[in-house]
Amino acid sequence: MSGKLIDLNRRAYLVAGAGGGGIGTAICVMLAEAGATVIAVDKTELGRETATKALAPFEGGHLVLDADLSDQEAVDDMLVRASLQAGAIRGAVNVVGGMLPHHWTALTDPLAPEAFDDVMRFNLRPTLIASTAVARAIAAHGLGGSIVNVASAAGLVSMAYGAGYGAAKAALINLTRSMAVEWGRFRLRVNAVAPGTIRTQKLGRARFDTKETDEMRQRTRDVIPLGRRGEADDVAGAVLFLLSDLADYVSGQTLAIDGGALARAPYCDGDNLPVFVSDPVLRSRLTGEEAGS
Repeated sequence: MSGKLIDLNRRAYLVAGAGGGGIGTAICVMLAEAGATVIAVDKTELGRETATKALAPFEGGHLVLDADLSDQEAVDDMLVRASLQAGAIRGAVNVVGGMLPHHWTALTDPLAPEAFDDVMRFNLRPTLIASTAVARAIAAHGLGGSIVNVASAAGLVSMAYGAGYGAAKAALINLTRSMAVEWGRFRLRVNAVAPGTIRTQKLGRARFDTKETDEMRQRTRDVIPLGRRGEADDVAGAVLFLLSDLADYVSGQTLAIDGGALARAPYCDGDNLPVFVSDPVLRSRLTGEEAGS
């Protein structure tokens, strides 16, 4: 490695789902800053425009491409074209997927099975196709590499009214482990990140939140030990670590990026005390706050 702590040394990485100003775009920027050659792929014109603008300040022959990531032939053709311009593909970051408005359903809703099937395909097929194409390329050139799949904290716990999404991300975490085991012989590492609540722009995508209020910020402080929602750069930093040589012996793992939320006992209140601890003197002593204040 060079003088920088993390230097991706002009290695070419595919970022699938690169546009929109959210997590994918932040990953493109951070990889470019670390010296990678970024192959940004997005199926929407707005996404490609966003990625192009974000990568414009950086040298390195970055590419912004259009491809249907659910089409194996289209992805294979795209990688051939990309490798001719960017060199050997050394890995990928799969940011594709998410939840659309119609994916929110109660399990008892008659439309739940249809929503379940759709969200599973939406979150799994593009990642499977892009990853296998990259794995074949890495097996062919023999230089090794790294793939990072963006899952979700919902895949580690539950997702009421979005069971298909939680199940899809749990499946993605399991798929990541299988990829890591099968492809280790190619010196290909495969890991996942599991973001919690992340504040992003989501340009061109449906939003399920509204402008933050004082009440929303208080609820955030009550459930997240670090007291804030995550930012896209929080996810990008973890992805950069897993792609880099600093994680050279890390494979098949899932890193939660959630401000400590999953480590918190579900029976604790906003002070991180069990709900049954009601004595004001004891609570005051533990929290360092005046009783009754």
